[in-house]
Amino acid sequence: MSRNMNFSWKALILAPLPIPLILAALLSFSSPGRNPFAGFLFFFTLGSVLSYGTTIFFFLPCLFIVSWFTQLTASLTGLLGTVLGLLVYVPVIWTSYKSSGDDSGPPQITFREYLRQHAFGLDFWVLLVAGLGTALLYWFLANRRPGKVNQTTA
Repeated sequence: MSRNMNFSWKALILAPLPIPLILAALLSFSSPGRNPFAGFLFFFTLGSVLSYGTTIFFFLPCLFIVSWFTQLTASLTGLLGTVLGLLVYVPVIWTSYKSSGDDSGPPQITFREYLRQHAFGLDFWVLLVAGLGTALLYWFLANRRPGKVNQTTA
């Protein structure tokens, strides 16, 4: 078996940026506050930590492992990013569940009931789309070669 994953520092630096940038802009400028720029910086920093952490510690190692077993394609890379976005959602929904009780205390319902009520909320879709978008952007940046067409994407 041989490794066929293309690594690129440019892709690693640029791919995790757009999603936190877009979400920070939406969250900070659509909500009231005295200083939207400070809100933007806060949300962008928080989102960047999550995005870069997931990319470096989950996505790249998983992509490397998958590349040992099969030829990487854009669709497979996008699927991997989507699945990892779903896996990132698990601690988010668990934290939300654990603080769902009265005065952020213990929950009043079981996790299964909570999941049934809240499973497909906005945060679920944001993390799925973020995983997909970051993975595909990484794929296209890492496989882009100036002046020649890449055979795996053509």
